[in-house]
Amino acid sequence: KFLRALRSAQSLPPQIFMMGDMFDFLANTTYVQRFYEEEIALINELSRKCEIFYFEGNHDFNLREIFPRAKVYPNAAQPVKFICESGEAVQIAHGDLFLPCLTQFALLSLRNRAFLKFMDLLDRALKFKISKMILKSQEGKNLYKKMPNFKDIIAPKIDFYAANLIIEGHYHQDEILYFGEKKYINLCSFGAGSKIYEVAKSEKFMLIPKNLNLN
Repeated sequence: KFLRALRSAQSLPPQIFMMGDMFDFLANTTYVQRFYEEEIALINELSRKCEIFYFEGNHDFNLREIFPRAKVYPNAAQPVKFICESGEAVQIAHGDLFLPCLTQFALLSLRNRAFLKFMDLLDRALKFKISKMILKSQEGKNLYKKMPNFKDIIAPKIDFYAANLIIEGHYHQDEILYFGEKKYINLCSFGAGSKIYEVAKSEKFMLIPKNLNLN
């Protein structure tokens, strides 16, 4: 619904930042690209009209060939530093970064192209039962769960960021936290709250949340 709304909008913003996990599962494998054919086509259509920055998440990766006109940032290239019109530096990432070693290794292994190629061949041989099972497991998934100790979760990795403005998705907490001079912004999942964020034109960097009624 969100992508269709963008396509039908009278005017588009010059830049769109997609924070990852836009799909339940999308990678360089056969079935999921067929399953999300319409959504893939919509993003590629939008990328012809405005600049799209796509931060790969833990549900969508190896996307550069799927979205050739978008600026796709794999996990290894994140966080990405941008300079705002205000002159402030901001670092943006999906959010599954600077995690415990075992967790990080597992996530990176799942993105391995050779592994995915093998799994794709196996999936084809099984008539795509693996992909269908993964997508089925994501149906009705609760995208928002309040984390009462969220600041404690983020604190160990905050020093890995050099900028004083940090934006992540991944956790879907819709919170702003402060660690000394650093301001950490965690965004809500659109799937949980139909919310987008617009950068305000002001002397200081500011995100304005907007709820979209797409019913």
